[in-house]
Amino acid sequence: MACNELTRGIDPDCAATRKPGGLNKRVYMGLLADLTAVVFGTGNLVTGLTFAADKGLVKVIGKREKHNSAMGLEAGENFNLRNHGINLVLYYNTAEELAAIDEFLDLEGAFAVVETNSGELEVWGVNKGPNWPNFGLKASAIEGGSGTAITDSNIYTLGMTGNHESLQLYFKSAPEATLAADIAILDALVVWPAPPAEPEV
Repeated sequence: MACNELTRGIDPDCAATRKPGGLNKRVYMGLLADLTAVVFGTGNLVTGLTFAADKGLVKVIGKREKHNSAMGLEAGENFNLRNHGINLVLYYNTAEELAAIDEFLDLEGAFAVVETNSGELEVWGVNKGPNWPNFGLKASAIEGGSGTAITDSNIYTLGMTGNHESLQLYFKSAPEATLAADIAILDALVVWPAPPAEPEV
């Protein structure tokens, strides 16, 4: 049995060669430990996420063209790992928001679902395959502070990284699903901010 395989090439269309960069200001964050199932499709695709009771995603909302993702490679003698990285630009003005940032600093086994400016949903921190619970992201760097001048930045930039066996994954619930439909699926999994109460009848 061959240890190396080359089974297909790449022939990108115009949507790929002219794809805009950057991420939406909204990032969905979750913990692998809170998931009971991840449904994988063909290739690097996730079609479904199932959470344990009372668990789910939280939203991290910043500004346009601030959050970003980055991929690296850790080359080994027997195996190469893909280093997933998410950089979150965090704005705060309350004690509760600072406490939330503190929580992020201690997370392990986290994952993120981001919307790209080209209209895809990407999953970072989830490894493709049955061993997905063994991976995830953790805080690896933070920068920020008050600044000096009035016009200086006074935010935190939090880097979360983790080695995986696969590149990032796409999230698409079905081949015909629209971006709006998939965002609605993710929004239904959100536990913070809490969804609005159902009106009384």
